[in-house]
Amino acid sequence: MNKYELMLILKSNISEEERNISIDNLKQLFNDNNVSIDKEDMWGDKKLAYKIKSLNRWFYILYNLTFDWKLISSMTKTMNLDSNIIRFMFVKLD
Repeated sequence: MNKYELMLILKSNISEEERNISIDNLKQLFNDNNVSIDKEDMWGDKKLAYKIKSLNRWFYILYNLTFDWKLISSMTKTMNLDSNIIRFMFVKLD
């Protein structure tokens, strides 16, 4: 099992209920794949240095996770299907 950091950028112009649904779906994905959430850090609404899709404010979430590297591709596919998740990136920690 390896430790990873996952940075998510969600739309900030959606309702809090829609954001919570996306977060709950992501946590369900983690539970289904035996991913351990070591830390969850909600950074909230932040301004970007440049616009993405004509918006410059986004909602950030940082996760520290422990899971097998083979799950990255399946989790990536699932996160790509969520229209509220704009960007995400996995970084392997030492």
